[in-house]
Amino acid sequence: MTKLHRPLIGILLALPSLLLVGACGIGQGDDGGGDSATTGEPASAQAEDGPKSAGSGRGSSSSDSGATALESRKSAEAARPASTEPMARAVISTGQVTMTATSIGRAGSEVLRLATSWGGTIADEQTTSDHRGRIVDSTLTLRVPTPKFSEAMIALSRLGEVTEQSRKSEDVTTQVIDNKARIRAAERSIRQIERLLSRARDLGDILSIESDLARRQADLDSLKSQQAWLEDQTSQSTINVYISRPAPADAEEREARGFLAGLDDGWSALEGATVVALTILGALLPFAVVAALVGAPAWLVVRRRRGVAPAPTAEA
Repeated sequence: MTKLHRPLIGILLALPSLLLVGACGIGQGDDGGGDSATTGEPASAQAEDGPKSAGSGRGSSSSDSGATALESRKSAEAARPASTEPMARAVISTGQVTMTATSIGRAGSEVLRLATSWGGTIADEQTTSDHRGRIVDSTLTLRVPTPKFSEAMIALSRLGEVTEQSRKSEDVTTQVIDNKARIRAAERSIRQIERLLSRARDLGDILSIESDLARRQADLDSLKSQQAWLEDQTSQSTINVYISRPAPADAEEREARGFLAGLDDGWSALEGATVVALTILGALLPFAVVAALVGAPAWLVVRRRRGVAPAPTAEA
């Protein structure tokens, strides 16, 4: 065999191996190219979309787990018993202070100053004067905040000599709660009736619904008025203050003199003399009874003896 034929035989023997390797490479290239052709995007874009899709899948999974955790937490909170908070009490407080003061005007000014310092007001004031224009007594009605009620009662009692003092508290918490619940129910009922009225077409139905709506609206207005009154009474306490002048110790000595005064003095003297006479008579009455019991028989004996005495003789 010549030298030229030996390389040719080696090439022919290696050709099947080369063809097999090329076929494998072409098959792999067709698979990758088919994916690129199908998506219409380069392989780099698909490589980028791959992590994004994976990330999106993880994000949706995280959101689902978060929603599940939120629902479970809400269920746990709903199953847990609600904490009982202390309820604010609604109390209506009223008080009364009766006192005497040497200067009613000064005491009234002090009451006004104290009420203003507490954030309250003088709701009513009535003053009585005598024929000389001097103030005889004064009645004041105070409205002070409920938290200041006890402090106000103590401070007012120091303005003069207190002759009477009283206070009263009424718990209306249940009434306030019931009133609020009835207002909510009435408002809800009115909204439903208004929806029915908007859908009504028959004249008779419209008139009936309007009548029912007017009645319920009047009930709601009444409930709101009661609620406003309760809020006013529970937020502001009422204190009545009555101030008068002290009675003079020598009032009887300074009374006007005249016929009536003399008649009164004479009547008092007559009463005194009668009492004295009756006292003396009562003291002498036992002695008079004894004297009568002893003296009456003795007087009868003496008289009888004088009656039977012998007549005097002629010579005598």
